[in-house]
Amino acid sequence: MRSRYRATYVRCSDCGYVRADQPHWLEEAYADSALDVLDTGIAARNIELSERTAAILAWNRPRAGICVDHGGGSGLLVRLLRDRGYDFRWRDPYCTNQFARGFEATAGTHYDVLTAFEVMEHLTDPLSSVRSWFQEADFIIISTELMPARDNLPGQWHYYMPDSGQHVGFFTLATLRTLAAQLGLNLTSDGRWLHVLSKGSLPSPHFMRLIRKRKWRRLLLRHNRRRTLAWSDQRLLATRYAMPDGRQTLET
Repeated sequence: MRSRYRATYVRCSDCGYVRADQPHWLEEAYADSALDVLDTGIAARNIELSERTAAILAWNRPRAGICVDHGGGSGLLVRLLRDRGYDFRWRDPYCTNQFARGFEATAGTHYDVLTAFEVMEHLTDPLSSVRSWFQEADFIIISTELMPARDNLPGQWHYYMPDSGQHVGFFTLATLRTLAAQLGLNLTSDGRWLHVLSKGSLPSPHFMRLIRKRKWRRLLLRHNRRRTLAWSDQRLLATRYAMPDGRQTLET
């Protein structure tokens, strides 16, 4: 982490999963913020993920009700998806909700969809985490960049992010297939970055690859548009946080 520690990586000979061995620096890595200062692509990534998620739901879960974004960071993705008409809630034990205040997840809720974007590579025990998520939802969308077949060593592949110290597990498609099989789940993937796990039906890999292109996902969303929740959210929050003198306050 920021050149202070030396990491040893271990690779599974069966599925290709690579993990940092005994990442003792994690508490320090998250001490300031889970949102690393080096993550300059965070805004563009959330915009793209909001479009891809909405496209997947429009195609495969058109009646999706309450959903949750686990590891929701600043809340930007939740706000973007609510603006698209999807009732997403925010959850993140390491971050402050800035963009989706008032729409936090509630313990004990069963969700139609759970998203966990750029979370898997942070986990020391991904199998247990995914198992726990499926106690909350039957349809899960995750993002994590798959390890390339070549030039995948530390210093060659950018996704190790050694300066942040937060990425400790790295997946191949075989890794995700093994994880799904161990949990009795179905898996689909775009083969690069975005993946869906479900106990039921899934979009096809062809569809997942198709929505990598903006023109196709926007064409799909043009014909499967929901009414935005932006203005109804505003009215709800104005009522919820109204003070006796008519002013509003939003607790943090």
